[in-house]
Amino acid sequence: MGKRLAVFTNTFPYGKGETFLEDEINFTAQEFGKVDIFPLYIPQGSEGETVRNVPQNVTVHPPLLRGDHKDKNTLLKDGLLNFAPIGFAVKEFIGKKIYSNKKKIWLWGSYLCILRSILGNRERMREVRQVLEECSVAYFYWGDKSALAVPFLKKKLKSAPAFVVRFHGSDVYEQAKGYLPFREMLYKAVDYAVPISGNGKEYIQQNYINQPGKIEIFRLGSSYHSDACPNLGAPVPLKENQVDSTGAYNIVSCSNVIELKRVHLIAGAMVLLEQDRELAGAIKEKGINHLCWTHIGDGPLLEPIKEYLMQNGPAEDDAEGLTPVAFNFLGAMPHSKVLEYYQTHYTDLFIQASRSEGIPVSIMEALSYGTPVLATNVGGVAELLPQGCGCGKLLPKELTAELLAGEIKEWILKSLQMPEFDLALAARRQWEEKWDCRKNYTAFAKFLAPL
Repeated sequence: MGKRLAVFTNTFPYGKGETFLEDEINFTAQEFGKVDIFPLYIPQGSEGETVRNVPQNVTVHPPLLRGDHKDKNTLLKDGLLNFAPIGFAVKEFIGKKIYSNKKKIWLWGSYLCILRSILGNRERMREVRQVLEECSVAYFYWGDKSALAVPFLKKKLKSAPAFVVRFHGSDVYEQAKGYLPFREMLYKAVDYAVPISGNGKEYIQQNYINQPGKIEIFRLGSSYHSDACPNLGAPVPLKENQVDSTGAYNIVSCSNVIELKRVHLIAGAMVLLEQDRELAGAIKEKGINHLCWTHIGDGPLLEPIKEYLMQNGPAEDDAEGLTPVAFNFLGAMPHSKVLEYYQTHYTDLFIQASRSEGIPVSIMEALSYGTPVLATNVGGVAELLPQGCGCGKLLPKELTAELLAGEIKEWILKSLQMPEFDLALAARRQWEEKWDCRKNYTAFAKFLAPL
């Protein structure tokens, strides 16, 4: 218990991101005498805010960057005289023909700026090296940005800890961005690569690491909660300001509204379902008067989606016999409020239409509250919804609104023929077996402690 751990994050415990670390750090801190957290930056608007709660043995240090990771002027200034990564950068620029693609040039330059700025912040690097000299483990939560400093930190330390890097999705699969800078450099330097899925491990092994013992799977998880939720047959009384959704088939999605997440496909599917007279007749027979799609999350494509829905609803003179669809956009919500929503609302189906993923915690959370899932078969999603699980279905990666509408319709018609809580209980069982954070984060903490 006397060992010391250094944790490198993007923003945690500042701002509202990296919510999964709120659970993980509580388990990890139990296995170490002292834990030091080094965030990369403080998100804009969060300056001066009280950091989120962390265990008593955790020290939060100032960020590695002087500004935001997108503040190019500050990045260039701070990294101007740091030449350590130039040799690696030039070698990659030529060897991978980065010069042949504008997007690759931009990514290469952006990551180089961040790395140079991290290494160029001499005061903070001095503090990092002092802490790492006393640590047994240096744990990087993401396989990009801060983690790119690993090769250079190892060279500067007299006594180096074990360098452990967790890999998710956007920091694993190059197709998500088209190119991920400095991969070979990073994978060569880490002592342990820790992907969150079997699919991620396979990808890393095939492309970068084929060394026994250097790569280990440690899955994420979502918070445990009691069975007291509507989907499991134990409703929690709704608050006065919340709408009772009785009479609706409730569809939920939760993500940033960006191109990668393809929320617009869900919107397109809803428009098509609204025109489906067969579906309208089937749900009416079961006492369901409409569909309701609720999306949790915000982003640059939200307003265009809202406008699309307003323009493409059924004409009033053609509405009879169609499937009424209500739309509910809740915007960005604190993680606690998202969980509260599941606990106080009956949700029939969760949908994820992403083009790329690691293993979405949003799906884990839906399963934990007894909500079956339709999700694209990308990244490690198949590990969340294995064949025969009875609580969801994988959708093709090359998804369209038409295909999605057909899958939703098929699922609704199937679910209406099943006993009321069968799907909910199957979803909850799947979560209890594989995605309970208490099991998964305890296992990871006990892996780190002896290193």
